[in-house]
Amino acid sequence: MPAKPLAAAPGPSVAPVAADLPPPAEGTPDALRLWLSTRFHKARQRTAELVAPLGVEDLMVQSLPDGAPAKWHLAHTTWFFESTVLEPCASGYRTFDPVFHQLFTALDDRFGQHLPAPVLRLLSRPTAAEVMRYRDHVNGAVLHLIDQIPEERLEDISERVQLGIVHERRHQERLLSDVKHAFWSNPLRPTYEPPATLPPSPPLEQTWVGHAGGVVEVGRDDPSPGFDHERPRHAVMLRPFALAGRPVTCGEYLEFMQDGGYAKPTCWLGDGWEAARAEDWQSPLYWEWREGGWQVFTLYGMRPLDPHEPVCHVSWYEADAYARWAGKRLPDESEWEAVAACKECIGNLLGTGHRHPRPGVCRGTEGPWQLFGDVWEWTRSAFMPYPGYTPVESDGAQSGRFMANRMVVRGGSCVTPFDYATPTTRHFLRPTTRTAFTGIRLAEDA
Repeated sequence: MPAKPLAAAPGPSVAPVAADLPPPAEGTPDALRLWLSTRFHKARQRTAELVAPLGVEDLMVQSLPDGAPAKWHLAHTTWFFESTVLEPCASGYRTFDPVFHQLFTALDDRFGQHLPAPVLRLLSRPTAAEVMRYRDHVNGAVLHLIDQIPEERLEDISERVQLGIVHERRHQERLLSDVKHAFWSNPLRPTYEPPATLPPSPPLEQTWVGHAGGVVEVGRDDPSPGFDHERPRHAVMLRPFALAGRPVTCGEYLEFMQDGGYAKPTCWLGDGWEAARAEDWQSPLYWEWREGGWQVFTLYGMRPLDPHEPVCHVSWYEADAYARWAGKRLPDESEWEAVAACKECIGNLLGTGHRHPRPGVCRGTEGPWQLFGDVWEWTRSAFMPYPGYTPVESDGAQSGRFMANRMVVRGGSCVTPFDYATPTTRHFLRPTTRTAFTGIRLAEDA
């Protein structure tokens, strides 16, 4: 039941790519300006394309207390560029509307007073059309600023714009996650967009890939803008281990359910057991028993459960319980990165246009497969600072304030932008989170 679409901002479509545009090798000011303006345009255009299937009524829906309406995501990412790039750097820039700074600021106390998250669903005004005009206004001002950057300020302003692009990419995934939950909360179970036609693929058998362990280096050391919690690069000591060749499938998780996994306290950590009982978890989020079989809600609407696709929308507690039931464990994030470091960062990510996990395909290379895309993979690592971590005093990249009560996920999902799925990318979620596109990859000691 598709909705009447909201027109996307004008501009060329963004083609799927395996990696973001690299900076120009020459490094001349004009080449850098062109590279920066192209990256900015592609990121902003992608967000506009993601809301194009939505009607104006869809843009206001907020079904989660800690979620946000799509209209807020559109305006908030625009506010970020206005407050972080234009107001401090563009001489003579006139703020689009000072009231927007209170309406669309970040939902934490770093930027002064902000609206409580549940109030966001009440923002019928400004209208969707006004928000799109806001985006057009800021887009034009940023592109003009990039074109006029004096050479001596190019590095500073470039870092600010790139930080805004990273921030925008992050919100593209959140936007789709929030839309999916909102549509699932609707009794009509509407579709976000028609499904892509894909050829069937044979089941990918589970294999195990051994790693000898030893001293390995993990983390980022490049100077490009990004999240501070991925630095510094440092050495860790790993014991020999093996990593599963592909994620756990829906069919394998169904065996856990049929064996009474949700009713066996011995499989669960204490907090997980309490959460499962309090929330009445009996299956992954979006699974429904209909007409004598399991179906799953997707951004394409309801569909029969495919036993060969990766299980998705499970919490960390569920992932840990499944691993215990299977006699395995979740990987440490350093183990995951050590294996992923030699793999290409390609997979079913946002740019492919397929917004649901796909069954694994062996591409003729040595596993593991599907490390990037399809589902974020829970690790057993708590989200903590790396040795030598120093918070970056930057509005968008500082993550030290989140380093409690969260677990690390790796690899990206089917709604993660390509340039945010790398071997060093660390994402973090509460252990009860199920709305994110999260799945399971097992590990074991050698």
